[in-house]
Amino acid sequence: MRSLANEIKKHYKKQFAARVTALNDWAALYGELTESYVGGEPYIGYNAIVLSEAELQELVKVSESFGRIMTKAMVAIVEAGPEVYRRLGWPELLDYALRYEPPNRYLTLCGRFDFAHNPSEGWQILEYNSDTPSGSQEVTVVEERLFKQLAKLAPVARLNLNIEQDLVQAFYEEALFAPVPYGVEEEEGPRLPPRVGFITQARYLADLAQVEYYANRLRQKGIECVVGDLLNLSMAGDSLLLMNQPIDAIWRLYQIEKFARAPIFMAYTQANIIGSLKCLNNLRGFLAQSKAVLAWIWQERNNSQIFSEEEQATIAQNLPETHLLADLPENFDYSGYIIKEFYGREGAEVYNGATLSHEEWLQCRQWGTFVAQRRIELASLPHLVLNEQNEAEIIEAFPCVGSFIIADKWGGCYSRIGAKITNYQAQFIPTLVETP
Repeated sequence: MRSLANEIKKHYKKQFAARVTALNDWAALYGELTESYVGGEPYIGYNAIVLSEAELQELVKVSESFGRIMTKAMVAIVEAGPEVYRRLGWPELLDYALRYEPPNRYLTLCGRFDFAHNPSEGWQILEYNSDTPSGSQEVTVVEERLFKQLAKLAPVARLNLNIEQDLVQAFYEEALFAPVPYGVEEEEGPRLPPRVGFITQARYLADLAQVEYYANRLRQKGIECVVGDLLNLSMAGDSLLLMNQPIDAIWRLYQIEKFARAPIFMAYTQANIIGSLKCLNNLRGFLAQSKAVLAWIWQERNNSQIFSEEEQATIAQNLPETHLLADLPENFDYSGYIIKEFYGREGAEVYNGATLSHEEWLQCRQWGTFVAQRRIELASLPHLVLNEQNEAEIIEAFPCVGSFIIADKWGGCYSRIGAKITNYQAQFIPTLVETP
């Protein structure tokens, strides 16, 4: 794995600031990426991660294998019942909904594994974004524009030219099949084209732009779509309405842990359970995002009744040792681990064990919603940024390679580069592959 930072600086040193500004401004105005600046800094980096063909093939293999592992794990966890739910931090209020919601065709129609990489260990899974994964606009409209400029500097190719079609087709296929209530025999074949609702909090412009991105492309396939705020959701009888229009399926770009506090949430889950509403990202997909599930998989890694021999080998090789803090002794040596909250997002509530005090360790144990994951020694890459003088400067940064699983198949990469612990300040850069 390498980056194009040196080639870019060699050819575009004097133009770099202007190119970065033009790219991010274009993304905000025309590229459907409303917030292309974060804290005043450009979110889209003018650089790329470049994989060898062997690295790409291994990434595809591990991603698809772990997609199957997650699906099997969720079946086993849901069937195990409340005792296991409690250990994984699942709220008791949602036990029934989790157990009896109609399973979708896919655990998640679009999920993203975040990987670290180093030469000695290869690809190592850090987490699974299975509920509301981001990156769709970046790896389609923005990457396409930037690639045309980067391809002039090195023999590289894009990873998946069909990612937009794959994403839209996954939404289309999942929405086309009505939910089947628990205990009811599934009917063959899809239903008539449904009306699909997309909800978010409209004050988050980036989220609103992303749901509009999906809705506009589904409309091109003849699917009627409605986009609205959480406050635009209501109920009439057994049906949910968005913007006063009945909807047959719903996808939310809204954290379910916040949504669960809204009065309409129980109506949302009830409509799904009885089969009047297809939840395109359902509760199982949300639970799969919990880092506690990675700890459960590590604990069950040798269970041949759940995982095949190949899957057991993938877990052992590509999942860093991960434990619930409740399973570790108080005097556990956590210095070689990263301490993560079950549902922490964008690097929040992530602590490096090497700098964690004993008092902080005890506090994390008391909270009861943290895992300890063996720390991966990340390989850095040269990255090109604008310094305080608005000039091109190469720094050492750490890539987090996001690998999409779309309808159970590998679908491309959404990668960010920044600090060792990826946070909201990390920049998006395309992930490409070397060509002969």
